[in-house]
Amino acid sequence: MDITYKVIIVVSAVLIFLIVKGIYDEHNYKKRLYTRLKNSWGRPVREEYPHELMKVIEYYYRQNNSEGDIDDITYNDLNMDTIYKRVNCTLTSIGDEYFYALLRKPVTDIKELEERERIINIFEENEEFRIKLQIALARMGKVNKISVYQYFQSIHDMEGENKLYHIACALALVISGILCFIQPASMVLVLIAVIIFNVLTYYKSKAKLYSYIQVFAFIVRIAGQSEEIAEVEACGLEEYMERLTACTRKFKKFGRNSWLVSGGGMSGDLFDSILDYVRILFHIDHIKICTMINEIKKYDKELMEMYDIIGYIDSMISAASYRAGLENWCVPKLNEYKDCIGGMEFEDLCHPLIAEPVGNSISVKRSILLTGSNASGKSTFIKTVAINAIFAQTIHTVLAQNYKSCCYHIYSSMALKDDILSSESYYIVEIKSLKRILDNIKTSKVPIICFIDEVLRGTNTLERIAASSQILKHIAKSGAMCFAATHDLELTGILEDTFDNYHFSEKVTEGDVIFDYKLRNGSTKTRNAIKLLDVTGYDKEITRKAEEAAQYFLEYGKW
Repeated sequence: MDITYKVIIVVSAVLIFLIVKGIYDEHNYKKRLYTRLKNSWGRPVREEYPHELMKVIEYYYRQNNSEGDIDDITYNDLNMDTIYKRVNCTLTSIGDEYFYALLRKPVTDIKELEERERIINIFEENEEFRIKLQIALARMGKVNKISVYQYFQSIHDMEGENKLYHIACALALVISGILCFIQPASMVLVLIAVIIFNVLTYYKSKAKLYSYIQVFAFIVRIAGQSEEIAEVEACGLEEYMERLTACTRKFKKFGRNSWLVSGGGMSGDLFDSILDYVRILFHIDHIKICTMINEIKKYDKELMEMYDIIGYIDSMISAASYRAGLENWCVPKLNEYKDCIGGMEFEDLCHPLIAEPVGNSISVKRSILLTGSNASGKSTFIKTVAINAIFAQTIHTVLAQNYKSCCYHIYSSMALKDDILSSESYYIVEIKSLKRILDNIKTSKVPIICFIDEVLRGTNTLERIAASSQILKHIAKSGAMCFAATHDLELTGILEDTFDNYHFSEKVTEGDVIFDYKLRNGSTKTRNAIKLLDVTGYDKEITRKAEEAAQYFLEYGKW
């Protein structure tokens, strides 16, 4: 048999093998992905969030923040980064960024919340449809080192290299390879020199184009998988699918021959590994990137619309998944702020980060003042209410048996610290934090709900009680809803005309203090700070004399 035919047979066999293996690998990948998505429903898909990744994720929100968002003070007070990591079940980088922003943007439009509920219900009730969408989303992959939104924004500033230069490199390799069959003795050295030159210049260019390669490969996957999403039977998402289809049509040319661009293939199959060597030798991905840069600039608006649709769908699937992992939850009953008369009502409300939480119930029409001993549960309770208020107006899910409330703008002043860089004391930081709440109450058209823990703790008792009573009274009389916790029992009497009193208590035994973390009507009648010193091993002389001093003050009003 002629050697040419043998070569053809061998090459054909290799190609058939690669095609068959590619199909087999693709089938196995989808099968594994289907199983993983089905088994992970109701659980977060990412375990680790390095600090650098969180900076990437929050970029989209930082560029789109607005009035009524959860500001940084409130976000940090409520430990919302940890909440986000626990709740986030999105499958794409776009979903990561969009869902983070969603949790910082409580909605006051009931129609928007009803639409979110409708879509969440679709994903809860139609598993096969949901998994088809999840597979398409998962195949988009994640780009963890860059913000997708940031790169989408910077498309107009992208500059490619000289396309003709990379074409010349590829042609030089092809021509020298052909000439090797004509003059092998001399041209083999030329071919080797061209290969070395192409490899070196490839990696030199790749250092500049690496981020483009990553992002363009990601955009291609987005466009391809968006097309796949749009082809899935809509099942109630017709409007979103139509918009997505209109956008993906614009990217047909952009995505043509996109396999030439290396994206670090998610499946890691043999074909893509071999193709990597072809890319290095012939610069085919760099040539394609130069074309893509010119093409993508025409459709930046469509790209951003795809970002919004994908982020929204991924976020709603995430909300549905989070619900599936909860034992105690409900759909909140909310009144639009224009129809709101204030107040809040809930039953068995729980904190999302506590493994075995104690649920609490309340029905109030005006602000409440919480008292109670140290470690009795005051701070945890007001954080629980604040976090669930955010959940109600974002993912339309509350960790309670039932929940009724108005739509609010939400603020807190709790876990404050001295600002060393600006040389501001704790007290200065605290009064500035409180002033921002007062300022927003004055200017906001939407009712304010605020959560304040130990108001003005950074100053002396006399001035603290005098000032804090007036601040809290002003908040309540201005129409805001306030949940405030304090150790100053004097405030319960001063504020009884504007605040309802509730408290937490404990059971003191011979060697321990036992808390049940249950909310009770009225103000507290107990104190346990000195007892806690005793049960944690402090010298008996210290605790005895402290108790005597406290009792003396109670009897005679002086130390």
